[in-house]
Amino acid sequence: MPKPFRISFIKHSRRGLRLIRQRLCSCFILVLAAANVAAAQDIRTLSLQEAQDLALEQNRLLRIAREQVEESEQKVKEAQSRQYPLVYATGGYTYNGVTEDVVLPMGALGVYPNSNIFVPQTDIPILESKHNLIMASALAMQPITQLGKIRTGVKIAQTDVKIAEAKAAQAAQEVKQGVEQLFYGLLLAQKQQEEAQANIQLTEAKLYDVESALLAGKTDEVNKIGLQAALADEQQKLLVIQHQVADYTYDLNQLLGLPTDTGLRLDGVQEEEVPLQPLEEYLQLAQTVSYDVRIAEHTSQKAAYGVNAAKKDYIPNVNAIGGYTHQSILNVLPENNYFFGVQANWNIIDFGRRKAVLKQRQSQQRQAELNLENTREDVTGRVEQAYRKVQQARQLVAVARQAVQYREQELKLKQDRFDAGLILKKDVLESQAALAKSEADLYAARLGYRLALSDLQAMTGASAQEAIEQ
Repeated sequence: MPKPFRISFIKHSRRGLRLIRQRLCSCFILVLAAANVAAAQDIRTLSLQEAQDLALEQNRLLRIAREQVEESEQKVKEAQSRQYPLVYATGGYTYNGVTEDVVLPMGALGVYPNSNIFVPQTDIPILESKHNLIMASALAMQPITQLGKIRTGVKIAQTDVKIAEAKAAQAAQEVKQGVEQLFYGLLLAQKQQEEAQANIQLTEAKLYDVESALLAGKTDEVNKIGLQAALADEQQKLLVIQHQVADYTYDLNQLLGLPTDTGLRLDGVQEEEVPLQPLEEYLQLAQTVSYDVRIAEHTSQKAAYGVNAAKKDYIPNVNAIGGYTHQSILNVLPENNYFFGVQANWNIIDFGRRKAVLKQRQSQQRQAELNLENTREDVTGRVEQAYRKVQQARQLVAVARQAVQYREQELKLKQDRFDAGLILKKDVLESQAALAKSEADLYAARLGYRLALSDLQAMTGASAQEAIEQ
C-alpha cells in the first residue's frame, strides 16, 4: 500500500507544479504589462479635449502650416509695395591726387592777320581739376501702365493666403481627427487588454478544475491539453495587445508633440449623440464650406487671375521718373540739378513667348475648373458615405450599449449567487470575460461613430479656424 500512495502523491505533486508554473507565467505577463507602463519616464493624464488642444498647440506639422500662412501674408505686402514709387540713391567720393586743369590757350584758335589779335585773347579754363570729387544722385520711378498687372499680382497673392488658411484649417481638422482616432484606439486596446486578462483568468480557473478532475480520475488528459493550448493562445493575444498599446502610445505622443516615452493615462469619454440634420442640408453645406471645395475654388480663381496677368504682358511698360543730382566734377554743369520725365519700353518681338505663356495660363485655368467640378462631386459622395456611416454607427452603439447592460446584470446576478455558494468562481469569471468583451465592442462602436461623425463635420462646416489663430 505505501508504494501506490507514493506514486499517486508524486503524480499529484507534478501536476500541481505544472499548474503553478502556468499561473506564474500568466502572472509574469500581467506584471510585464504593468512594468512597461511604469518604465515610462512620465505619466500624463489627458482627456480627449486636452489632447486635441495640446496637439493643436504643439504639433510641428501644424505649426509649419501656420508659418506658411504667415509667409503668404508677407507675399501680399511684397506685391502691394510694387504699386508705389521706387526710390534709388547713389553717391561717390574720389580724391584726385594729380590735378591738371584743361585750358584753351590764348591764340589757340588763330590770329587775325595784320592786327595781331589772338583768338582767344587770353587763356580760357575749360575744366578745373580738383582734388575732391563728389557725385550724388537720387532717382524716383513710378510705374504707370504696370499698375493693372501689379494689382492682379496682389489678388493672386491674396488668393494664396486664402489657400494657405484653408490648408492650415484642414490640417488642424486632420490633427484633431488623428488625435481622436488614436485616443479611442488606445482606450479600445486597453479594454481589449482587460478582456484578454479576464479570459486568461477564466482559462486558468477551467484548467484548475480539469486538473482536479484529472487527479480524481473524472476526466481525460486531452481536456487538459486543450485548455493548456487555449491558455497559451490567450497569453499570446495579451502580448499582441500590449504591443498595440505601446504603438498607440508612441503615435499619440508624437502627434501631441510629447516625448515618445511619456506614459499616458486617458480619461474616459462621455457619450454624446449629435442630432443629425437631413442629408440635403449637409450636401448644401459641403459645397460651400468644405475645405477641399474652398481650396479648389481659390485655385480656380487664382488661375483666372493668372490668365489676366498674362494678357497684360502685351502692354508697354511706361514709368514716370524724376530725380535730383549734385556734383562737383565739371564746372560747366550745374552743381545741383533736378529732372523729371517719362520712361517707356516695349518688347515688340519675343518670338511667341508671351503667346505661349498665355496658352499655359489658359490651360491651367481649364484644369482648375475641371478639378473644382471633380472635387464637388467627390465631396458629395463622401458626405453621403459619411452620413450613412454615422447612421450605421449609431445603431451599432445602441446595440453594443444594450449588450453591456445585459452583461452587467448577468455579472451582478452571478456574483450574488456565488456569494450565496450556489455557483463556482469559474461561472463568475465567465461573466466577467463576457462583460469585458462587450465593453470592448462598445468602445469599438463608439470609435466608429465618432470617426464617422468627425468626417461628416469636417466636410460640412466643422471649423478649425481657432487653431490657426493660436
